[in-house]
Amino acid sequence: MTLHGGGPTKPGGSARLPQAYRTVVAEGLPRGFRHFALKGRFRPAATGNRQEMAERSARLAARMNARLEWDAVPPRQRGLEDPIRKDRPDLRDNPYIPSGYTYLLQFVAHDMVATRLPFWAAGNLDQDTANDRDHRLGLDALYGDGPQTMRMIYAPGDPRDLSRTKLQIGRSGPVATGNGTLVCPFRDIARLKLANTAANLPGLTEPLIADPRNDDHAVISQLTMVFSHLHNIFIDRQTPEPVNAATADFTHDAAKRFANAREATTLIYRHVIRDDLLKRLLHPSVHALYSTGRPPFLDALAGARTAGVPLEFSHAAFRFGHAMVKDSYRINASSPAFGQFMKDALTRFSSAGNIRMEPLPASWLVQWSNFFNIPGVTDPNQINLSRRIGPSEPMALSSTAFGPIDPSGGAGVFYRDLISGELANLWPASELLSAMREHESLAPLVNGSPLLRDDYWQNEIMAWLRGGDFQGTPRPWTGLREEAEAEDIASLCVDPPLLFFLLFEAFKDPESLGCRLGRFGSILVADPLFGELNNRLPSEEHYGSLAEQLETIHPGFGDPVFDHPATMAVIIGFIDRHLRANPDPAMSLPSLL
Repeated sequence: MTLHGGGPTKPGGSARLPQAYRTVVAEGLPRGFRHFALKGRFRPAATGNRQEMAERSARLAARMNARLEWDAVPPRQRGLEDPIRKDRPDLRDNPYIPSGYTYLLQFVAHDMVATRLPFWAAGNLDQDTANDRDHRLGLDALYGDGPQTMRMIYAPGDPRDLSRTKLQIGRSGPVATGNGTLVCPFRDIARLKLANTAANLPGLTEPLIADPRNDDHAVISQLTMVFSHLHNIFIDRQTPEPVNAATADFTHDAAKRFANAREATTLIYRHVIRDDLLKRLLHPSVHALYSTGRPPFLDALAGARTAGVPLEFSHAAFRFGHAMVKDSYRINASSPAFGQFMKDALTRFSSAGNIRMEPLPASWLVQWSNFFNIPGVTDPNQINLSRRIGPSEPMALSSTAFGPIDPSGGAGVFYRDLISGELANLWPASELLSAMREHESLAPLVNGSPLLRDDYWQNEIMAWLRGGDFQGTPRPWTGLREEAEAEDIASLCVDPPLLFFLLFEAFKDPESLGCRLGRFGSILVADPLFGELNNRLPSEEHYGSLAEQLETIHPGFGDPVFDHPATMAVIIGFIDRHLRANPDPAMSLPSLL
């Protein structure tokens, strides 16, 4: 799961050290990115020699690959519903965050940042590493530039194809759930088989979606279709205006219905981010503080937030979701847990890994009650729980799937994350902590955590770096002289990479023990996201319930289910109920639960 692409290493890929490793970007930043605008002169983390930086990052990534032991059952999480209780619990599991939220995080990441190349793969930090996502948290990752520009991702609205307002949804074979109930076959991304092209690649397919990264694997592709279904439902809830076919302006009527459906879908999505996703992930006091009408933004300079996404967020903080990935998932009631889920999902069942990708087989159709806690439907012993957040790389994202990319030998998704963060020249954790301590609203939060005292966290990190269960493999520092090892570890303790520091805080925080982010990490994640959420849609200017806001868009949108806070469980139940009532026999089968 990545913000900026960067899938498994291709066979025969180059191991050449990118030029950017040896080039400190002294002037400017890629378009669409910025640093947090703190008081004082920007002081990036000191990385020294780039080759040494790569080797140090490789050793830290290897340390993060050691088995992480969770010694205690997580404490009760304030503000969240009761934990999901399994008959045979796994201490590595997070009973407060089902696995569906791992991939909702990935979807949100794609809606915040879109670059042509990840920093670690770029020769230079230039236009190829610019952030092309100008309208963030507005579902550009779903809609692209709309039906006039990205015509192929929208379905014809009538036999004459005079207008397109619905998003394309692909078909797989009809399947039965564990109790024999048929489910709707319209679950996959629509795919186009290419023919008569210059490339002689029989069977080549292209996904008909706005952002190809949303076909990185089978779960995010089907999650994308959840939002496509939601949009299409709001199209169905609008009656086309009666017109004279000879003189009708089909374009105007269709554009109006499309705009209404897009705003309704985006409004619900933004409510889910604020009231469901971030409520689960952020420290409750941080979530409460940023949910006010005037959030306490970290930027000291007025207007800084319009300049782009903070690199400290995009290239460090928001990559914590990689730690939540499980090695296997129970996709539906008819299928066993896939032990090589992510490997298969990345290489066999995605257009990025399989250029001849066909519609998903029945065994890979997601039963969403296994990924979100849907009351009355979810079986606690079947639901997939995310991993607790900590400095531990999932086996599914280790060197097996993400091989070496340079001569340092560093491998795995965390190594790529660490390298991208180093190349971005981020504010050091210590400087960010200092800025928070000087902030009137944030200081009480940061000062309330003993873990965030400089002497405390530095000693804790040192003890952790010197430990580790490597299950028979050599320690990352094996072969270094004793003085070199001591210098390396001391450097990581004084100036830890930002992503690592955030993961370590979540791991050691006694309030959460990996069930949500710590106070520091919560602020770094909340600040940019609530900054975007503060750029309100027209319907968000109307105070009231979500249902009342939806009615301001169209009278037919205010379903009673939205009188309550929007969650993924509510959305999925709403879509499922609509599809059951659909007059089309193929669509009326229960499709999502």
